Amino acid sequence: MQNKKQSGIIIPYLLVFGGILALILTSLLGYISYRYEQSVRQTARSNALQAAEAGLNYYEWYVGKTLEGKTSAQTKAYWEGTPLGVPYYDGVLTNQAGNAIGGYRIEVAPPDEGSTMITVKSTGWDQRNPNIERKVDARLRKKTWGDFAVVGNDVMRFGPGTEVWGAVHSNNGIHFDGVAHNVIGSNIPETYWDPDYGEYKPAVWTALPDESQVFLAGKYYPAPYKDFNSIGVDFSVIKDAANNGGVYLEPLSRPYCGYHIVLRTDHKFNVYKAKSCGSVSYQMSNEVGPTVYDVPANGVIFVEGKVSVEGTINGDHVTIAAANLVGGEMADIYIFHSIRYSNSDGSDIIGLLAQNNVTIGLQSDDILHIDAALVAQNGRVGRDYYNQSSSRQYYNRDSITINGCIITNRRYGFAWVCGGDHCSGYRNRNIIYDNNLLYYPPAYFPSEDHYSIDLWEED
Repeated sequence: MQNKKQSGIIIPYLLVFGGILALILTSLLGYISYRYEQSVRQTARSNALQAAEAGLNYYEWYVGKTLEGKTSAQTKAYWEGTPLGVPYYDGVLTNQAGNAIGGYRIEVAPPDEGSTMITVKSTGWDQRNPNIERKVDARLRKKTWGDFAVVGNDVMRFGPGTEVWGAVHSNNGIHFDGVAHNVIGSNIPETYWDPDYGEYKPAVWTALPDESQVFLAGKYYPAPYKDFNSIGVDFSVIKDAANNGGVYLEPLSRPYCGYHIVLRTDHKFNVYKAKSCGSVSYQMSNEVGPTVYDVPANGVIFVEGKVSVEGTINGDHVTIAAANLVGGEMADIYIFHSIRYSNSDGSDIIGLLAQNNVTIGLQSDDILHIDAALVAQNGRVGRDYYNQSSSRQYYNRDSITINGCIITNRRYGFAWVCGGDHCSGYRNRNIIYDNNLLYYPPAYFPSEDHYSIDLWEED
């Protein structure tokens, strides 16, 4: 009887133990299954991200190869055709055996007219788990010459009274006696012939005794060459844009000699026609007008001939180009009075693109402020030499501030030195690089030839 009782007790214990063991095994198997599914999911997510990046890298290579060396007109025609990725393009990833291991879809938003920035969304997936997707958004752009405060193609001299916030580059030598808050670079490998001193000087140098108080961020040479022959300003394309959605100001005939544009804060601008244009002072007078225009949606204003510009904008991106494409002398842009932004957040952008010179005229403001990117494709950005006989009132000026950038083919300068002393032009020169030009360059602004990713984030 005693043995039967003990057996009866053991059996329930075995059942309980077996139940516990089964529960543990079930939980363990469930945990293992969960961890396996989690591992599979993580692997699929990782592979999906790699597929999305592969799609993005493919598009960066493709668009660079396709548009490399294309003129502005050819690039415009490409985007107006059937570009890859618009509205989307599906790609397949394969292994070395040629078997599909994943895929991606790229969706491309073409650049705005005159811009080089492309927005791309790439969605990737793993072949074994196509429902698990990862998405990345990226922005591709051509690096513009607006990444510099000053780009020159000639010997450059920045005298005392000049302060520059932003990088400076020249394909020739640079004599800098002001204060540079960013790097100063020259394409010259060692020395150049300085015409002001009549001797060879280092590629970037200063005549001041303490170089550390001049080059606050350093200097370097040789810096990469900037090709002004392929500067990227195609005035014929800009003219076409002005005739198709912009504003085109046709060639003037007698008695008129030039246009005068006054920008306004109400998304409009005034256009005057001048009957008198000074050959030395460049002053425009005896004007007729104004004719009032709306700032066009594409922001492009093309002047067939010379023009003076002034005024203030509020919430507009404007490109004013001056060129003579119908024959005759190359066109200049003249500035006498301040050109200003109402906002400093990138909502206001002005580009002044001259076929020849961007010139500050004789009768310019004593304190002149220019918010704009200035481009002199074949000439120079600067002010002529004037002495007291030119005008006792205007030959000498106080200060000029450029908030934007300067791109000049020939030697830049707003001041003149006689016998070591300031004798003409602006005594104080401030050149401030506008960071907004990095992402909001004016339409048809000069740029490099290749695209690169400058912004990447997961959606």
